Amino acid sequence: MELYHTTDADGISELNPTAEKMRELLDSLDTVDAHEAEYPDVSLVDDSSGWSLSVYPSGVVTFENLDEPDDVPRFMSGVSRNQALELWLELSRGEIRQVNSRPWLRDEA
Repeated sequence: MELYHTTDADGISELNPTAEKMRELLDSLDTVDAHEAEYPDVSLVDDSSGWSLSVYPSGVVTFENLDEPDDVPRFMSGVSRNQALELWLELSRGEIRQVNSRPWLRDEA
């Protein structure tokens, strides 16, 4: 069984949430006032690999390995909530290659 967790805009984590809970968390981005939330994003982390997907209200998604500090984070913009859910479901199943095959950009300034 894959171990993963989500973190909401208040910094509260939930271990192995269902797809329905993931959808609710992503939908919360449309109701959270960015000025009131502790964090501007919601995220899902695959605990066994360290890979993380963070979703922002603007539709930006970042993909990074939290266990590899030298690895440059990847990002996409214009990601719908449905697309974000699909990415989260893939990562929750440990399908890192599938997630990584998406058209990620890197800001290597």
